[in-house]
Amino acid sequence: MSWRRPSPLPLILSLGWLGLLVGACQGQPTAEDSAPPFVFRELNLRQRDAEGRPLWEISSPETRYDLSRRLAQARDLTGVLYRDGQPLYKLTASNAVVVNDGEVIQLEGPTRLERLDPERPAVLTAQRLRWYPAQERMEIDRAPKLVQGDLELTAGLARFLIGAERLELRRAPVLRQLGAEPVRLELGVIDWLAGNGDLTAQGPVRGQRQLRSGGQQRLTAPSLRGNTLAQTLDLQAPVRLEDPSRKAVLNAQLTRLHLQARTASSGLPFQGSFGQTQISGGGFVLDAAASTVAVQKGCRLQQPEEQLTARQCFWNWRDGTARATGQVVLQRDADGFESRAEQLLGRIGDDGFVEFSTPGGRVQTQLRLPAPGGESQRTPAGSATPSRSGRVPAFQL
Repeated sequence: MSWRRPSPLPLILSLGWLGLLVGACQGQPTAEDSAPPFVFRELNLRQRDAEGRPLWEISSPETRYDLSRRLAQARDLTGVLYRDGQPLYKLTASNAVVVNDGEVIQLEGPTRLERLDPERPAVLTAQRLRWYPAQERMEIDRAPKLVQGDLELTAGLARFLIGAERLELRRAPVLRQLGAEPVRLELGVIDWLAGNGDLTAQGPVRGQRQLRSGGQQRLTAPSLRGNTLAQTLDLQAPVRLEDPSRKAVLNAQLTRLHLQARTASSGLPFQGSFGQTQISGGGFVLDAAASTVAVQKGCRLQQPEEQLTARQCFWNWRDGTARATGQVVLQRDADGFESRAEQLLGRIGDDGFVEFSTPGGRVQTQLRLPAPGGESQRTPAGSATPSRSGRVPAFQL
């Protein structure tokens, strides 16, 4: 389906009398007199396309019409915009000024444009809107706001291109997700398509998530693409995610935010830090709802004199548990200690260290010991666990 531009067919104007034209009862007005406006019971204004299908229509229960200026002032205006003869948008406004019998329609006071598609609903509101029907364009310069589900788009200035169903937001646009831990993204420019929910935004992108604990997570990116129906946003590289309360930073490439699921993920290499621990990998999934981070495609944790590598790493910052799986290697530089296993489990202590263990598994351990003459040598320990109270040396996270 596609929008058709209005043909040069005449508008259909229907006016119901509320009172008589004062000038008709009093004779011809003098030069000093100004002709009083018509007062009508109702106003109905509509336009059809070349095939006779409705393009749009508006009505008002009471209208004052200035014949000399071809200007109508209406209250409690309602209207419908059609696509291929079918209603697509419902329009309401507290007050309206109709210029030149519909050439320009200015809506004032609380104004609402509601998309009627039940699968892709949306509501655009404003305090002032200028509608140019022949150009299929609406200009909004006072409090434009789009709401779709729990997402909200606002800006200082907006334009709605009716034929393309394209909303262009300018002057400090903001995207918000409402809820218990609200998200706010400040953007440079936003373009949004009502038909499919696609969104593009130029930056810089600056975002915040307000946590229940009172803390705040932050993000930055140069631009983003997304979809408001799916509630996904793809942050373009370089991306930086910060959680100051946990002293955590992630520097990533293309990263997807799933706002409803409260996840951030990337399948590309990244680097980050948690306190004094450096972390890197080929991808990650951060799940804010579950308080977990999973590092995928090769995990590397490093701090002074110690490092751990594995195919995957996983930890839960809520309960303090950690897990490394797949070809795990734990090394300590000072004494050449090295442990290998398929899985190491850990727990973060109050001192910030993780103590790993292998429940029911085998650990291959090597330890470099001083050799006669001052040289050191590596001593294999088979499947025995290392010393230090029978635990793999602590690794700080």
